[in-house]
Amino acid sequence: METSIEEISQVKRRLNVEIDAEEVTRKLDQAYRRISKSVRIRGFRPGKAPRRIIEQYYGKEILDDVRHDLIEESFPKAIQETELVPVGGPSIEDEAIIPGKNFKYTVTVEVRPDFELKDYMGISVEKEILDISEDDVKKRLEEIKEAYAKLVTIDEDRGIREGDYVIVDYEGIWKNKPLKGIKAKNFMIHVGSNHFHPELESGIVGLKKDDRKDIVIDFDEDFGDRRLAGRSVTFRIHVQDIKKKELSELDDDFARGLGADLKSLKDLRKRVEKDIALQEERRINRELRGRLLKKIAASVDFELPQAMVESEIERSLAHIRQNSLRTGTTLESAGISEEKLRRDLRRGAEQRVKEKLVLGKMADMEAIRIEDSDIRKGFQELAAQTGNDLATLQQYYEKNNLMDQFRDQLLVEKILNHLVQGANIIEVEDISQKDTKD
Repeated sequence: METSIEEISQVKRRLNVEIDAEEVTRKLDQAYRRISKSVRIRGFRPGKAPRRIIEQYYGKEILDDVRHDLIEESFPKAIQETELVPVGGPSIEDEAIIPGKNFKYTVTVEVRPDFELKDYMGISVEKEILDISEDDVKKRLEEIKEAYAKLVTIDEDRGIREGDYVIVDYEGIWKNKPLKGIKAKNFMIHVGSNHFHPELESGIVGLKKDDRKDIVIDFDEDFGDRRLAGRSVTFRIHVQDIKKKELSELDDDFARGLGADLKSLKDLRKRVEKDIALQEERRINRELRGRLLKKIAASVDFELPQAMVESEIERSLAHIRQNSLRTGTTLESAGISEEKLRRDLRRGAEQRVKEKLVLGKMADMEAIRIEDSDIRKGFQELAAQTGNDLATLQQYYEKNNLMDQFRDQLLVEKILNHLVQGANIIEVEDISQKDTKD
């Protein structure tokens, strides 16, 4: 086998492969012997049909199979020989197999671009000064109070209002028959949240406890739940209870009720300030590193492998689709064209791919690698952040084949931390407005 490489562009290579006629003949002979034992041709005993007869019946199929086998066996060897590292699927062009002649084919692949990166250490970058206001603390305390609110039955004779929490029994009816699976008892609806269905939530406003009502909803053809899509469904509602949120006073008793060694409201305030500070520090450092990487990426220009860009777009699309399904909608029902969405996502995808390539280049130049100690430390930090057991976390990542992804994340963090250590950091009070303009 002979191989050669042609450089088409900064990221495209054409790999030429030529396989000796002797190997082609050997593969063809093997294929004919194999098929002659398994096929039945009228007038000949199994395995006794002449090769020219087999060629008449199965020649094209055999040539296709041999061509496929030759490419499948030789391509990995050719990649290894030429030390190419493709970043996407290959595009293969091959010639017809001719007995007694060499077999040739070409493969076009995309590779990571080779580019020069310099002066990336010591770059000036702005960092926001940590500043926690009294309003920030008050807002967080209100959020905690809201989270620990109790749901209590209303003690007044009134109908359902927006904001109420209503306990209902419901059943979906279509063509006078119950819909399988569209039924629940003691189901809670937060009226006005649109988590169930806007028309149903607005339809129960004004009802009182023990009231019954049929609400008809016409579902779109592309509604997320196929049992309901395109149907006019009657929801038979029976109101069981009407509840509202009852908020506690922010005092020492409330703080002690939260546990966690809290003895007073003052302790709770200190804990809240500490938590906000940790979150803000993470945000500030994350934005600092992102700003620094963006500056370095902007200092160099190179061609991007489109396979990597398309893969990044697909990841973004998958994330958007998952979020849509959680809300019971689809891109189509929201009036979003996937083609337009792909165009809108491309610029961000190209930026992320460029930054990944820049990070990889810096890892090679600085000889930054992930060691076992980095992985142990990474899991320790993840366990502390999530409150999960360290060993359980590691087992989960190993069982679900997430270790390579975890290593990549740690490598990115290590490279960015290295860059920050060498950067000229300028502390400023607020750079949100400047970031918006950029």
